[in-house]
Amino acid sequence: MTPNELTGIQKREQLASQIESVKLRDIMSKDFPYVGPDDHLTDVLKKMGNLDLHEIPVSQDGKRLMGVVSYGTLLKRRNLSTSSKAGSISIMPQEITPEASITEVAEAFLTSGFRQIPVVSGQIIQGMITRTDLIGIIKDIKELRDLKVYDIMTEDVQTIGSDDPVDAAVLSMKNLTIRTLPVVDDEGALTGIIGIKQVANYNWRERKRETVGEVTGDNSPVEIKVSSIALSSVFTIRSNSTLGEAVDEMLNHKISTLPVVDDGDLMGILTKYDIIELIASFRQRDMVYTQITGLDQDDRFAADEIDDTITQSLHKIAKISRPMLFTLHVTKYHANGGTMKYSLNGRLITEGRIWVASAVDWDVIRATTSLMQRFERRVIEKKEEKIAHRKRTKNIGQD
Repeated sequence: MTPNELTGIQKREQLASQIESVKLRDIMSKDFPYVGPDDHLTDVLKKMGNLDLHEIPVSQDGKRLMGVVSYGTLLKRRNLSTSSKAGSISIMPQEITPEASITEVAEAFLTSGFRQIPVVSGQIIQGMITRTDLIGIIKDIKELRDLKVYDIMTEDVQTIGSDDPVDAAVLSMKNLTIRTLPVVDDEGALTGIIGIKQVANYNWRERKRETVGEVTGDNSPVEIKVSSIALSSVFTIRSNSTLGEAVDEMLNHKISTLPVVDDGDLMGILTKYDIIELIASFRQRDMVYTQITGLDQDDRFAADEIDDTITQSLHKIAKISRPMLFTLHVTKYHANGGTMKYSLNGRLITEGRIWVASAVDWDVIRATTSLMQRFERRVIEKKEEKIAHRKRTKNIGQD
């Protein structure tokens, strides 16, 4: 079944009912690791690495939640000492109770960017819910399981060169608010993948202060290439594979990201985050869930105008097909001549379809306007196609 067939309020309500029939208590993990507030960053990272965790709760006794240590938070504070204590570098996550609905939990993952969130009752940890737990429900819902990867993948893939310095990968992850980057060679061929875990372990590992100066007399630190810490073994998937097959790959290989490769060409990327977006879109709400990521401090002045442009466009689209969820990611990069350019990637989920579009411009407001106009045109074109199809069907019936 394609997204085009996911039409009508009745169908969406049916799918939402299937999703919400899954109870959080039944899929969360009741046994979970934690660290103490006095544990040093070195020990915390070692434990997170050994257990393949991106977040870990901080608790004195494994019961009362004192916060969460997250790779994402650490990435924003790169100058932390390895002797920093967990209690001083933790943050309090969004509260999720055992009674929360599955779509509410999915929305919490989008808002926080976390890969696992403590489930609490009165600040007492009842368990942990992970993105892996959540995407597993896709396999039990045929209409979602049969969607194609190309329906929800991100086509404009952010990559990093194998010979680029690790610091460039760190900067990209920080600026783009993403956790994984495909690694490519000079010809653009996929050679590996680098994630925030590899970056964190590199950045805060206990190591000798080795310098080039030991050989050349220069005091510049050794520049580590991405290829030296990237994973060379990469699991990929084809664009015409089903979402169910993609989920199987993620669960079987314990990975969060699948580069989409057709005949050797990198066509896009599919992540657990994309699947979580799909689940969150079924939450019953009065307003469209909208999230904008990637804007840096220099562009915050434009946030209100960007929001207004999106809102006005969604109102137009709503006259044709009700919007359920809209996400926008802004990438800022140096183009020719050193001038900053904006690349925007948006995903719109309506009652009847999943839409993906991108736009590039020197001005972030113009780029936003262009992006939303593309969404509007595609929705209108799809409506006109349906009307034309109905007319043809009616005429054939009259012959």
